[in-house]
Amino acid sequence: MNNNKLLNPRSLQDQQLILWSTFFFGLVAASIITSALTLMMQGNVKPLLTASIVLQDVLVFIIPAFLTARFVSTRPFHFLKLKRVPHWRAVAFVVALLVVSMPAMNYIVYLNEQLTLPASLATIEQWMRATEDAAKAVTDSFLNGNTLLGMLGCVLLMGVLTGFSEEALFRGALQGTLSHFRNPHFSIWLAAFVFSVLHFQFFGFVPRLLLGAIFGYLLHWTGSLWVPIIAHALNNSVVVVSAYLLPATEAATTIDAIGVPTDGDFPKLAFISLILTCFLLRYRSHLLPTPEQ
Repeated sequence: MNNNKLLNPRSLQDQQLILWSTFFFGLVAASIITSALTLMMQGNVKPLLTASIVLQDVLVFIIPAFLTARFVSTRPFHFLKLKRVPHWRAVAFVVALLVVSMPAMNYIVYLNEQLTLPASLATIEQWMRATEDAAKAVTDSFLNGNTLLGMLGCVLLMGVLTGFSEEALFRGALQGTLSHFRNPHFSIWLAAFVFSVLHFQFFGFVPRLLLGAIFGYLLHWTGSLWVPIIAHALNNSVVVVSAYLLPATEAATTIDAIGVPTDGDFPKLAFISLILTCFLLRYRSHLLPTPEQ
């Protein structure tokens, strides 16, 4: 099938205009509705957070992604690459990649958290750290103390729904519209940069940028948006499941500290993880199915 027949003659500027105008409209709408719910649900933290996450995923990510895809193409599901069912080899590759890269990614997270701004920007740094700590505290209160049913609900919400919604916008719509540029690496890294910036977490910027790039390359290599969706959902779900299986203090030291050395030791596990990750990516052509398979 000739994909050019599926596209409407829209300029890149028009595509970005519809994408970001619907994104910011959804952001404002979600904020207004969440504020109203906050007044109505005082003291009910988990129901409020659940409603807030659903509103954000639907209004800020999913609707703008599909409106943009419909604006660009007569067949939006094809444009977003949601019609191709992921091959089992692609899913196995995703699982292996996430497991192998975990120590290296944890160490990168640790290094990013140690970054400091110049002394002249100390006030801004304090505000940024306080904002991230407050957001983390709210998330921890939402994750901890769940029953099995509550944990499964969090996996569906923070893993599956968030993974689908964010990938639909950043990889499906944004990276898809940026395919105007002949160099796929440019669109992949630009979409990953925007993905990381819009999380507004400076001390997690680098690892989120790398994750976004990995998700982008998974889409590029396989031709199916479901592959980065699965990767994103699994990555988020690890946090949810670990919070359920382990107390908060043990979860932090057991999961997030894998690959992070103590007492200034050389990060041997993170280094081995990086080598194995590079090996997987180097020989991906032997492991991943082609987009035509």
